[in-house]
Amino acid sequence: MRDGRGPRDSRGRPKPTSRPPAPRGPRGPGGGRARDAGPGPRQWDRSPGGIPPGGIPPGGIPPGGIPPGGIPPGHRTATRSGRFGGSARAGMAGAARRAGLSRSNPYRRLRLGMLCVGFALSLVAVRLVQMQGLDWASYRADAQRLWIQRIRIPAQRGEITTADGTVLAMTIQTDTVTADPPQIEGTTRAATVALRQQVASALAGPLHMSAATIDHMLNHPTDPQYVLLASGVPATTGTRIADLMNHLNVGGIYLQPAYTRAYPNGDLASNLVGFTDVNGAGDMVGEAGIEESFNRLLAGRDGVQHVETGATGQPIPLAMDRVRPVIPGGNVRLTILSALQWKAQQACAADIRTFKASNCSVVVIQPATGRILALAQAPNFDPSHVTSLASTVDVPVADEFPPGSTAKVITVAAALEHGGQTPLSPYTVPYQLTMDGFTFHDADYHPVERLTLAGILAHSSNVGMVQVAHTISPQLQHDYLMNFGLGQPTGLPLPDATSGTVWPAGKWRTERDVQAFGQGLSVNAVQMASVYATIANGGVRVSPSIVAGTTGPGGHFHPAPAPHRQRVIQPATARSIIRMLQQVPYLDATLAAQPWGEIPGYSVASKTGTAQEGACQCVYGSSYIGMAPASDPQVVVAVNIQNPTRGGYYGNAVAGPVFYQVMRFALQTLKIPPDGGKRPIVPLTVP
Repeated sequence: MRDGRGPRDSRGRPKPTSRPPAPRGPRGPGGGRARDAGPGPRQWDRSPGGIPPGGIPPGGIPPGGIPPGGIPPGHRTATRSGRFGGSARAGMAGAARRAGLSRSNPYRRLRLGMLCVGFALSLVAVRLVQMQGLDWASYRADAQRLWIQRIRIPAQRGEITTADGTVLAMTIQTDTVTADPPQIEGTTRAATVALRQQVASALAGPLHMSAATIDHMLNHPTDPQYVLLASGVPATTGTRIADLMNHLNVGGIYLQPAYTRAYPNGDLASNLVGFTDVNGAGDMVGEAGIEESFNRLLAGRDGVQHVETGATGQPIPLAMDRVRPVIPGGNVRLTILSALQWKAQQACAADIRTFKASNCSVVVIQPATGRILALAQAPNFDPSHVTSLASTVDVPVADEFPPGSTAKVITVAAALEHGGQTPLSPYTVPYQLTMDGFTFHDADYHPVERLTLAGILAHSSNVGMVQVAHTISPQLQHDYLMNFGLGQPTGLPLPDATSGTVWPAGKWRTERDVQAFGQGLSVNAVQMASVYATIANGGVRVSPSIVAGTTGPGGHFHPAPAPHRQRVIQPATARSIIRMLQQVPYLDATLAAQPWGEIPGYSVASKTGTAQEGACQCVYGSSYIGMAPASDPQVVVAVNIQNPTRGGYYGNAVAGPVFYQVMRFALQTLKIPPDGGKRPIVPLTVP
C-alpha cells in the first residue's frame, strides 16, 4: 500500500530497508557512488538542495541544514583518497575516521602515560641522590639536633686564697627554684587556689619572699609551664624546700643546681681579687683583678654530655652517650697576708674619713723577695654586689700621681755614685732660688741655711735638691729614674696597671730641676714602694710579685717563677741613704710634732712627700714611705693619700698615721724582733 509512508509489516510498523532511496537529480562533483566513500550518515543526502559542491564544511552541517545555495566555494573536505569533493557520505566518513583515531589509539596513550611516569620517577631519583648522596651530612646533623641532646656540665671555678690560706674567692653550689603551674592544680578551681596558696606559704620563708608574691607568680607565670621563683638559693635552702614539698606531697616545684661565686671575707682585698660576671652562655667570667688576669685557669673547662632522647625528651637507656670530661678550675695563691691586708684597709678607711680625702692606698712589700704582703685601698667595694665599675679600680697600680719629695732619694743616689757627692757635701740653701730661668722655693720660709747633702734630704729642701741635681747630667738622672723602676711596667699580673710617665732626657726643659724633687713625672704606689725596697735590699731591685703560685686541675702546686733581680745602686750607697733617712722620723717628731715614724723598739728610715697636682697645682697628694728595722730592713710600707681637703695636706700629718699603724702591725705580725731603735748621728748642717 502506497500511502507515502513506506512499506510496513503486518503490525503497521515500518519495514527496514537495505539502503535509503537513491537521490534524485544530478550527481554532485566527484564520481562514484555514495557507498564508495565509506559508511556515513546517508540521511544527509535528503537535505534540501542535496550536497553542495565542495562537500561538507570543516565545522560540520550548520544548524538548520545546508543553505539552499550550498557551502561557499573553497570550503571542501578531503576524503581518505586525498581528493577533494565527493559525496556527503565520503566527506563525513573521513571526518569521523580522523576523530576516532585520536581518541581510541591505546598505544599512543600508553606511551604518553609511561613517559609521564618515567619523568616523575626520575625526579624522585634525583631528589634521593641529592638527599642521600650530597646533603646527607646536613640531614644527619638536623636529625642529631632533634634526637641527640647536648647537656653542658659546668666546671667549678677555682679559689683565690692568701698566703696564709684565707679564702678570698670561692665557688659554692646553689639552686635555681622554678615552678610548673599546671602541675600545681586541684580537682576544682577552688582546690587549685587553695593548693597554690599552701605552696606559696611554704616557700615564703626559705625564699625570703612574701606568700602573696609567690602566689601571684604561680597564677600569672611568665610562661604557661614555667616561672622563675628565685636564683642563687643556697644548697641547704634547696634541700629544705625539697623536704617541704615532699611533706606536702606537691609536685611542680623544681630545683636546678648551679654554681655561684662567693667572697666569704667581703671586701677584703677586693681591689686585688676583682669580681666575676655571667656571660651569655651562663659561665662566670672574671671582670677585674686576679679574677680577670687568671680567668682561664680559674674557669677550667666545662664538660659536655651527648645523650640520645626519645619522643618525650627522656634519655634512651643504653643508647649513644658521649661525654667530654669536666676540667675543674685551678686555684691561685697570693702573696698577701689576710690580717695585714685587713689592717691596712681599716687604717686607710679611717684616714680618708678624717681628712675627707679622695682615696688612700697602702703597699707592704718584702725587700728581699719582692713579695707584696698587702695591697690595700679605700674606698673599696663588695665583689658580690658591684654597683659601679669605677669603684673596682685597683688604686695602688692603676692611679698615677707625682711622687713629690719621696722621689728625692733617687736624685741623692745618682749624686752619691756619679756626682762626686758624699752625705756631708755642703750646700748653701736659700728659701728661693732661680736656676735655668725658673724660680724654685721650699715649702716653708726659712733664712739662708748651710746644709749637708744629708740635711737637704732630711729637711726635704726643694731648693737644695735642685742644686744636687746639677752635679749629674740629665741623661744620668733619667737613667736612675728608669733603673729604679719608674716609667716601666710593674710586672704585676693585674689589669689596668699603669707604667707612670718619665719623659726622655732629650725632651727635658724644666724636668731636670722639678724631677729632682718629685714633680714633672708620675708613678703609682707600687713603683714607689719598690724604690724604697731596692734601697732596703742593699741596692738590688727585686721585681714586685703578688702571686705566690697556682694549683692545677691535678692538685699540684706550681710556685711562681723567681722574680727578676737587678742591681741598681751599690751597697755602700744604699747604707748611706738609709742612715740619712733615719733622721727624718726624729725631725718630724721634734720639729713638726708628727711622731709617726717612731715605733718603740725599732729603728725606722722614712721619707715624707707632698706633691702639688692638677692644672691649678691646688690639689695635693700626701705620702709617707719607710722601712724597718733600719739596721736590717725586713719590710717596707708605702702610703699615699690623694686630695685631702680637711685638717692639712702635708705627708707627715696626713699619711703618717696610716704608716705608723700598718708598720707597727706588720712588725708584730711578721714577728720581726726589735733592734733597739738607735739612730745614727749624721750631720745635717755644715759646721
